[in-house]
Amino acid sequence: MRVAYVQGVHGVSGAMLLGALLDLGASLEVVQEGWRRLPFPSIDVTRQRVDIEGYTAIQIAFETPVLDAFPVPPTYARLCDGIGSCELPQRVQQHLLDILARFADAACRLQGDLSPAPDVMLPATGLSELLYMGSGVALALNDLKITECQAAPLNLGSSAAAGQPLVPHPLTAELVRNVPVYGDPIPGERTTIDGAAILTALATQYGPLPAMLVSQTGYGAANVSGTPQHVQVIMGEATGAEMSDRIAILEANIDDMNPEFYADIFARLFAHGALDVTLTPLFMKKNRPANKLTVLSPPTQVPTLSRMMLRETSTFGVRIYEAWRQKLDRFWREVETQYGVIPVKCGVLDGRIVQAAPEYDACQRLAHEHQIPVRLVYTNAMQLAASWLTDADRQG
Repeated sequence: MRVAYVQGVHGVSGAMLLGALLDLGASLEVVQEGWRRLPFPSIDVTRQRVDIEGYTAIQIAFETPVLDAFPVPPTYARLCDGIGSCELPQRVQQHLLDILARFADAACRLQGDLSPAPDVMLPATGLSELLYMGSGVALALNDLKITECQAAPLNLGSSAAAGQPLVPHPLTAELVRNVPVYGDPIPGERTTIDGAAILTALATQYGPLPAMLVSQTGYGAANVSGTPQHVQVIMGEATGAEMSDRIAILEANIDDMNPEFYADIFARLFAHGALDVTLTPLFMKKNRPANKLTVLSPPTQVPTLSRMMLRETSTFGVRIYEAWRQKLDRFWREVETQYGVIPVKCGVLDGRIVQAAPEYDACQRLAHEHQIPVRLVYTNAMQLAASWLTDADRQG
């Protein structure tokens, strides 16, 4: 599994993150092509290599358009619909939706709301930069085939004299809830709104550098509030105990809700960062049939998802506890079936492929095109992928 570790001793901004990923080898042309597929106005981006304290970094320059120039009104639902309908890799779309959900949740909390309503107008502060830099970072991560991001605690900076803008910005302060942060004795903003939204939406955990075989290091530079800053991103292949991580489990027993509501609730939970959502049938007191709604969540998304469960379901309480999970390393490989190309998710344990699962959506699409049952397409893909498991067994 390829991991990116972000170390923002000088703070984090979206431009710094994108610059560091370009320094790692991500293609600016791929990023720009992705921007052209989004329902956003086109922008010009330039990059240059700058010297910083004995090494070099990539600094990008761009000018984002005003929100009035966007063909899509900046409501939460319209932006999500526009992102979801564009022709981009699914991982890129999901990353960008996660970033936007993080931003929308923080903005609504500032207004005293539990979660964003579909027609809520998102605040203009930082939104344009967030959309471009967030999508740029998601595209660059996908181009580099990075499957997980981790980060060191964030440097937020500190306020200057009385009467100066608050540091961190109130939106930034909301975005970093449940994230380890610290201040800086030198006054000034270190982590920007877009940097906080992007990193807190994508990072799975915070702490020291994880165990990995380092392949490359990239540096991104930017001027934040007139101060030169830079971020370091270390890329490598995870090794050893990195295949475990910490997650939160949220549960609620529900016996008095119309079951038709679950489809929408599932969609909303996934859109706001849930890792998985399940229903388990059970009996409650007085032998009432019920369902246990279980949500797996990154620790940083617990406040958002727990409030959503309280708001969107009929429950009066949510149980929350933490757990460690052991994961297979994973990557995607394609198989050429008689019906077309299908991506297959592979699981690796101790360097061997032990699981292979064809992507159902791709199988369904090809089945509809050929007017045949989905199981025929899936079986064909699985038969081809099974040779990878056989090869792994022989090697073992």
